[in-house]
Parts: sequence; C-alpha cells; structure tokens
Amino acid sequence: MGFRITLGTAIALATLVAMMKGLTGRGPYVPPLLCGSFAGAVVMLGLMAVTVPARAALRRETLEG
Repeated sequence: MGFRITLGTAIALATLVAMMKGLTGRGPYVPPLLCGSFAGAVVMLGLMAVTVPARAALRRETLEG
C-alpha cells in the first residue's frame, strides 16, 4: 500500500509543481502535517475497505449449518 501512496503523491506533485511554477514562478508549499493526514486517511480507507466486507462475510451462516 505504501508504494501506491508514494506513486500517487509523485504523480500529484509532478502536475502541481509544473502548474505552480508556471503561475507563480515558485514551487508549491504542502505542509507536512497535511500530507501525513492525507496518507493516513488513505491507509485507513484501504483497511476499512478490506475489513468491513470480510467481517460481514465471516458473520453469515454457512450453507452447512
């Protein structure tokens, strides 16, 4: 999962840096806490997307009984 976060961040930064350099002549400032909170939210959403359906599937009764 860390690779996907890194890849997504790199793609977003590539477009954001180019746009900001063209508009203002300076690079963008992204606060580290904001970046970390986005990464944490992505990890939590990924874990929830796996955990919730798995728990629901394990809670059901099987066909055998």
